[in-house]
Amino acid sequence: MSDELTRHPDWQRRQWLAGAAALSLMPWATPAQANAVELEGVELPETVMAHGQKLVLNGAGVRKRGYFKADVTALYLPEKRTTADAIYKLNGVRRIQLNILREFTSSTISRIFIADFKQAATEEEFKKLITVVGLIGAAYSNVKRVAKGDVVNLDWVPGTGWLASHNGKLLQVDGANMSAINNELAYQIYLRMYIGESAPEELRNGLLGLTRLPRAGQG
Repeated sequence: MSDELTRHPDWQRRQWLAGAAALSLMPWATPAQANAVELEGVELPETVMAHGQKLVLNGAGVRKRGYFKADVTALYLPEKRTTADAIYKLNGVRRIQLNILREFTSSTISRIFIADFKQAATEEEFKKLITVVGLIGAAYSNVKRVAKGDVVNLDWVPGTGWLASHNGKLLQVDGANMSAINNELAYQIYLRMYIGESAPEELRNGLLGLTRLPRAGQG
């Protein structure tokens, strides 16, 4: 190729545009992946869309059951907050995402949920919400089991209520799609299970954004 051609402005501009287009198609060049964090091999994007609202990753941590790692828990909020009280009072959609790391049966899921919920609630709150707790337990029981790689989202949607999904499918009770549980106190207690005083300190600090998380691809 002649030096005269390569020095021509139109040729240089076409080469630059072709290179820029190629870079834009490379997976590692996309903003979502470039900003993702990674825990236990699970990539968590910095932002997600949920129920028509953009949410940001507030923090994440590994939840353990005894010696075993149960899931990578992520907390998505309309805007970042670093205290539990600020998160409880925050308006808008809130999402707790469970990225499952090992298999659990429905009976184990229900038993763990009820034990954790009871620990996070006062005795009066638990008695007041016993019907709601039973409804959530029944929804979990219809999942049958969760396995490594599964994703469970538990969302609070203002004006609608508490929605739960497993791998994108709304959880069901008695064979019908479970309607949202429009009880904010129940969801507040659910949040306490992860960021309240009864939650493991390491998990709580991770979800509150007080722990630095590794970027995807950086180990």
